[in-house]
Amino acid sequence: MKLKLLLVLLGCILLTGCNSIDHRSQSAVMSSRDATTEILVERGHPNAVIDGLGWVVGTPTKLALWDRRADNHDVSPQTEAALVQYMEQNGLRGSMVRINQYDPWGEWERLTSNKRIHPGWRYTVGTYNHLKYVLLPGRVFGGDWYNPFTDSTHVYSDIAPLVISRAAYAKDIRAQKQPGTYAATQELPFINMVHTTRATNDALKYAAQYGTAQEQAEANRILSPDYGSSWGGQIASVLPFGAPFGRLAGAVVGHATNQLRKRDGSNSSQPLNEYHCDTADIDWNRGDQND
Repeated sequence: MKLKLLLVLLGCILLTGCNSIDHRSQSAVMSSRDATTEILVERGHPNAVIDGLGWVVGTPTKLALWDRRADNHDVSPQTEAALVQYMEQNGLRGSMVRINQYDPWGEWERLTSNKRIHPGWRYTVGTYNHLKYVLLPGRVFGGDWYNPFTDSTHVYSDIAPLVISRAAYAKDIRAQKQPGTYAATQELPFINMVHTTRATNDALKYAAQYGTAQEQAEANRILSPDYGSSWGGQIASVLPFGAPFGRLAGAVVGHATNQLRKRDGSNSSQPLNEYHCDTADIDWNRGDQND
């Protein structure tokens, strides 16, 4: 606990003044006029100390997925393009992508202006999420995730299918008649596996429909242990300090299941039932999918 608090303080100190934008994506034209019709992409300035610390802190995720690109805080243009392409094809206009960026004030502004979510949820559960974002900055602690209260996807890993599965939660939110209530319930243990399952399924189906064999393989190799890790953490959380070990155990099960299906030669479009290879630099930018 003391070490965690020390890391928090160190992260906050280092992040002070380092939350400005490094560049804005060419695929998202920014202006106050079109901010609700374009996908907004911002990057944090590279910082050797912060990013190096984040790389080390992300070691458990690297082990779980068996991929050093997880929480590496060095996201390639190819991964950014793949994510933006998925979001464009699924009509996620106005959504924000923050790549290795810490911007508390910017996120607060998005929280207060997100008309899709009822103010009652934004200023309660949404404020709680914002405090976690401020006090436990992903720029140090990593963890790719989507915040439905600010409509922002936070990216720290250079793995296209992983970050696409996070953005798929945004698609799930927009399909709800009461997105605020849905988002609030997804903060609860075990119930939050509803959106995790839907998002994982959507990312796998996206790869199956538009991806090459290598892209499909990459999706299953990453998302099988990622999904297993989520379940393992939930189940083991009932035990003291059980969640971290549960996530690793769940990831092992995911890897094993993927290998068994690989040996069986399964090639189905059903979630968590296909794909097996280690390609990192692949082109996800194909197809034309609509909501």
